[in-house]
Amino acid sequence: MLTISRQRFPEIDLFRGLSIIAMVLYHLFWDLVYFDFVPWDLLGENPQIIAQAIGSSFQLIVGVCLSISYARAAGQHGTDGIWKKFTARGLKLLACAAAVSAVVYFVLDAPIIFGILHLIGTAVILAPLFLPRPRLAGILGIVIIAATKWLANLSIHSWWLLPLGIGEKHIAMADYYPLFPWFGVILIGIWLGSALYPGGTRRFRITELKSINDLPGTGIIRLLGRHSLLIYLIHQPIIFGVVFGIYTLSEYFAS
Repeated sequence: MLTISRQRFPEIDLFRGLSIIAMVLYHLFWDLVYFDFVPWDLLGENPQIIAQAIGSSFQLIVGVCLSISYARAAGQHGTDGIWKKFTARGLKLLACAAAVSAVVYFVLDAPIIFGILHLIGTAVILAPLFLPRPRLAGILGIVIIAATKWLANLSIHSWWLLPLGIGEKHIAMADYYPLFPWFGVILIGIWLGSALYPGGTRRFRITELKSINDLPGTGIIRLLGRHSLLIYLIHQPIIFGVVFGIYTLSEYFAS
């Protein structure tokens, strides 16, 4: 078998770290809105666009990382066991997603039926269908994104279609990332990963990014990027708890 480097790519950890910081800040804003500390339009007419931009960055990185992981696994051990590897990883993420949904159900009045973890877990399980065919993944990703508006406007309403995003143009959920269009973004990420990191190795020179990686604080950002799942799971309970505590105190002293 080929000997494939297992090193981490600092630029990926950096971009993922920046995305996780943006997500934490957005969720802080969401919590402040939830308790009426700030108005919803503080960040513009539709702050949801900001959330979607952050989500898009995550999905692209997920696709790139799936491509690298597949290339390295195939290079070391061949394609035998690929489905088992990715299915196990996807089921782990779906279990985390179920735990998040259960907690949110009892805390908020906006449930999470198919959030970002549900999406990523499902995408990881489906990924082996597309990882050997990155160009097809990229084309299909564009088709999925292009078809989203039409599918969302269909006059079909069923809970079973929630994961697909069909007929659900205006749905109220705290976190909603259906397969249309977001799986398309991940598929484009798979194509991008195969182009930038063929065979699980970096195609481009790191020289251009070295000055950025050496900036003060980037080491901490990369550390956050390496532990993005853990941060995702724990940050909102902490932030929500703190904001709720402040809200409770303000209500107490105002009474």
